[in-house]
Amino acid sequence: MRQRGFTLLELIVVIGIFGVFATMAYGGLNTVLSARAKIEQNLQRTEEYDRAYLRLRNDLQNAAPRPVRDGNGELQPAFGFDSYDARVEFTRGGWQNLLSLPRSTLERVSYSLENSENADKSRGSRFQEKRLVRRSWYVLDRASQTKPVEVTLLDRVQSVDWRFFDPSGQRSETWPPSNGTSVTNAANTPTPTAVELKITTKDWGELRMIFRVGAEGTARYAELSKPPQAPPPPPPGQTNPPGDNGDNTPDPPEDPPETPE
Repeated sequence: MRQRGFTLLELIVVIGIFGVFATMAYGGLNTVLSARAKIEQNLQRTEEYDRAYLRLRNDLQNAAPRPVRDGNGELQPAFGFDSYDARVEFTRGGWQNLLSLPRSTLERVSYSLENSENADKSRGSRFQEKRLVRRSWYVLDRASQTKPVEVTLLDRVQSVDWRFFDPSGQRSETWPPSNGTSVTNAANTPTPTAVELKITTKDWGELRMIFRVGAEGTARYAELSKPPQAPPPPPPGQTNPPGDNGDNTPDPPEDPPETPE
C-alpha cells in the first residue's frame, strides 16, 4: 500500500498557523514581563521613599541642643537653616557606637538639595537633575579639612520646602527665627518643636511630611497629660482634713475664754 505524506502546501499552512500562535504567545509573555518589571521598579522606588522618610524621622526625633563650631571656628546653632542653599543642619544624638570607637554618640548632620548630572544610555545624552543629600561628620567641632560622609537619600527631586514650628505653634521659614538676635543668642536658640517638609518629585508629585524634633515635645505632652494630683491624705488619727467636719461646712468657732470678775 502506498503511503501518502504531507504536501508542501500543507506544511506551509501548518508553519503559518504555528507562527501566528507563537507571535500571540510571545506578545502575551512580553506584556507580563513588562508589567513585572514596572511593578519591581515601583516597589524599588517606594522603598527609596520609605528609607528617606525613616532616616529623616530618626535624625529629627533625636535632635540634641548642642551648638558646634564649623570649619572656620564660627559658632553654629544646634539647629540651623540656610535659606540660600535650602540646607538644614543640626546635631542629633543616639549615634550607636557598637565598635567602641573613640567618638561621641552625638552626630552633626545636614540635608540639602544638590544638582547632579546623569547619563541617559538609551539616548546617549546627559541631563541635570536634583537629589536630596544627607551629610554627616564624625566630629562635632570640625576643622577645615574635615570631610563629610555624603549619602543620596532621594533622586528625581524637583524642589524642597522647609517650615519650622516653635513651642507656641508659630510657623517660621527660617531657623533660628530672624528677629534681630546676635550670633551668640542665635547659637543658644533651642531647637524647633516640629519641622514641616514639602518635597516635589517627578513621579509622586508633592509630598508633605511633619516631624517632631527632639524629645522635648514628648516630655511636654506627657507632662500635660498627667492627671491632676489628689490632695495629700490626712495624718493618722484624723479622718478629715483640718477645717472639714465631713459635711463640707467649716467648723464652728470656739467659745472665747471666760474672764474673771
